[in-house]
Amino acid sequence: MRTMATTGEGSSFVGREAELAVLAGCARRAQSRRAGVVLVEGVAGVGKTALVQRWLATEDSRGMTVLRAFCDADESDWAFGVVGQLVRWVPRKELEREALLGGGGPLAGTSPLQVGEQLLRLVDDLQEAAPVAVIVEDVHWADLASLQALGFLLRRLEADRVLTVLTTRPPARDDIRKLAADRNGGRAVLLTGLRAEPVAELVQAATGRQVDELSAHRLQEHTDGNPLYLQALLAEVPSDQLLPGNRNLSLPVPGTLAAAVRRQLNSLPADARALTEAAAVLGTRVPLNLVGQIAGVSDPATSLQPALAANLLHWWPHEPICLVMVAHALQREAIIEALAPARRRDLHAAAAERVDRAASWRHRVAAGDGLDAQLARQLEQAANECLADSATERAATLLLWASDVATTRTERERLLLTAAARLLWIMRVRSVQALLPRIHNCTSSPLRSLVTGSYALINGSLDRAETDLTDALKCSETDPSQRWAHALARSQLVAVRYWHGSSGAEIIALARPVLALGGLDRSSANKAKCYLFLGELFQYGPQAALEELIRLTRLPKAPEVTAHDVWLLIFRGMAHMLCGMPAAAREDLLQARRLNDSGASQGMEEYVYTFLALTYYWSGSWGDAAINADLALTALTAEQRHSSDTDVCAYVSWVYSGRGETRRTQNLLQTADRYALPFNAHLVYMSRAVDAQTRADHPAMLSAIQHMLTAPPGPLTGDQVLWKPLQVEALLNTEHHDEAATALTELQTLTRTYPSLGLAAAWLSGRMAEVRGDTVAAQTAYEAGLALPSTPDKHVLHQAFLEHAYGRFLATQELSKRARTWLMRARDRYASMAAAPFQNRCEADLAAIGGIVTPRSHAEDLTSLTDRERDIAHLAGQGLTNKEIAKHLIISSKTVEHHLGHVYTKLNLSGRRQLRGGIRQPESKILG
Repeated sequence: MRTMATTGEGSSFVGREAELAVLAGCARRAQSRRAGVVLVEGVAGVGKTALVQRWLATEDSRGMTVLRAFCDADESDWAFGVVGQLVRWVPRKELEREALLGGGGPLAGTSPLQVGEQLLRLVDDLQEAAPVAVIVEDVHWADLASLQALGFLLRRLEADRVLTVLTTRPPARDDIRKLAADRNGGRAVLLTGLRAEPVAELVQAATGRQVDELSAHRLQEHTDGNPLYLQALLAEVPSDQLLPGNRNLSLPVPGTLAAAVRRQLNSLPADARALTEAAAVLGTRVPLNLVGQIAGVSDPATSLQPALAANLLHWWPHEPICLVMVAHALQREAIIEALAPARRRDLHAAAAERVDRAASWRHRVAAGDGLDAQLARQLEQAANECLADSATERAATLLLWASDVATTRTERERLLLTAAARLLWIMRVRSVQALLPRIHNCTSSPLRSLVTGSYALINGSLDRAETDLTDALKCSETDPSQRWAHALARSQLVAVRYWHGSSGAEIIALARPVLALGGLDRSSANKAKCYLFLGELFQYGPQAALEELIRLTRLPKAPEVTAHDVWLLIFRGMAHMLCGMPAAAREDLLQARRLNDSGASQGMEEYVYTFLALTYYWSGSWGDAAINADLALTALTAEQRHSSDTDVCAYVSWVYSGRGETRRTQNLLQTADRYALPFNAHLVYMSRAVDAQTRADHPAMLSAIQHMLTAPPGPLTGDQVLWKPLQVEALLNTEHHDEAATALTELQTLTRTYPSLGLAAAWLSGRMAEVRGDTVAAQTAYEAGLALPSTPDKHVLHQAFLEHAYGRFLATQELSKRARTWLMRARDRYASMAAAPFQNRCEADLAAIGGIVTPRSHAEDLTSLTDRERDIAHLAGQGLTNKEIAKHLIISSKTVEHHLGHVYTKLNLSGRRQLRGGIRQPESKILG
């Protein structure tokens, strides 16, 4: 499965011993189950591809399965184009298990995270037979969807026989550099020009002539040691000038690679030159016969040889269809620049007739003689087809081309701004930045205001965003042709008001009219429903919001929901969770995960995992909560949506603080605080209260709650089910008894709408009665709570708090035997969640009344394990196989095997049976 290019006889490789040693060392580590990433950085033509090619021919890479992709600037808008290349040569039977990777690669609109997950499973299967090399050349031109999927894959590789090699031009973008820098096995290689000695070796290898030291230095200085330029130059220098001792070496001028390439091209036979020119126009890897047809060459196989010998073309002779392409992007640019305008037009016209429809548009535009209203209309129609298939980036490219050939200024500006608006809708900010000078030169219009307002929103300039979007909304209201822009402006304005912390009533007033607009696409309509849900949530609370969402969407049961409605399903799952209904929430969110597996993308993966973590936290399966918290943070990193940082980091910190992981909790809360906006600042304070609760620091807990209640206007009614018990507990334990009584009454009232708060109300009512000295009322409240029927929505931590409080109460009544019974129940419940801070306090209370605290076995004491080892031990304790564990944690089975060995060693266990018997599991195994 090794896919590599073959060059002509004239290609040579010299030097680079240190760089090859880095690749060789990383390959050996990968073969020993230590995944690595090597980022090779160097200017164009310096030999990055040649370095990779030579390494692939060495003993250190022999036997590896090679997945290789070549990125191209002309294909950077093809979603998952790079992923499609990587999997192209994987046997069909291997791809059949991964639905998103077969059939030529994932479709546009597919979730990059799910593609990354399936890439991981594919690589996991492939490494069973041999180590895997994943090679992506010119990764700076990779499409964003592929780059996100690749980043997700690399972050999940650990104890794997996988080496990833990326090549890029300097300076490497931060997102690319992080792919290597964020890993323990990451290495960066900076490739510079050859020194004089390797230059002399290259001259001898390429020409058979030796050169003296002075000539080698002159060649090195003239070319800056750039191998591509040097080889082009050597093709021009007469061989007798390279004789040893020649002090009159004459080098061609001007000293540019482009000029040298053009001179090389002109020296080829006519058919070889025509073939090379056609390959340059086509741009990417294409069948040799197709290149011959476009070039008008009757015998392309014979004409190919001189171009290979000149190192102007590469070919892949071992593939079913012989593919060729220009050897290097710089050579391609030089060849195209050298073409006469008429020749360039004719080649593009010939290409447009022979390539497929999707690829033909570029050639049709290039073959045109100027402005063409009909072509502009056709391009816009093709863009609309792409939008219908969720290929938004490709649609934007077509719209920009349409703008270039449109015949009027009005049309040119409309098409340009439409492309920019579509790109901003999917957060492609970098693409829009390059268009800003043209956008600012456009005539003032609703569409221009929409674009500038959306751009300001994404960059956090909320006041500017509100001004421009309000203008766009007013101006587009009466224009039927701008209905989509009106809907988009209104939706973006809702986001501005939402981030500003506006009232739910304002959000409702903005969002509801969107649904009254006819002709909206399903995605826009669904997003409008979700914004309306948020308004209801902030204004009236989660139950009212859930009822409104059900009325608007009429979604079926979770297993019957299709990919088209995945956004609505996620919001319904969130609503169920905020209503204290974790079982229903989990059913919705797990179906959303399954829909992602089938290719649905909704840009909310981090929220799916975050709210799944909350459902497991509530239900007492904290091992599963930690697994989903980790996946939420991984998704957050992969997508780089900083608008989600506060919500995700704040909520998932609950899981880590509950397990006593103080440092990690503080890091998450700092991140949450850094990105907080008015609408979600209260989440940071609520999470700080949870953290203080685990440390029994009640003054800090109360301070956090008070800050939350006095923070800038936020949607406090939306998640009061989560914070109201915290408020009552903090007030009670800091002797603010009157305020506590008021808050408790409010909590008791909430239980009528949200029955799962019953355990908290009983526990805190008992505590309030104790504080007031009413032991009868305290006992009644505690026992009433303990008598509540068990339901799937039971808050297990509150159950443990209730049992713990009742045990302590019985101890004060000198009922030690009964007290021990309830304290031991609470202790065991804490232990089943690995809630170490609460368990430790409960054991101290047991010891205080003479209870015998059974020492924890090695298997029960998980403090010596890393987070990854703890997650694996938790799932193995539930009886899952290595493959099943890998799927749940989105890691490889090799990594599971590696960490499981460490678990056995640290816990002094002989195998899985002891692990299953030794680790306490929650009452019900509810892992989805």
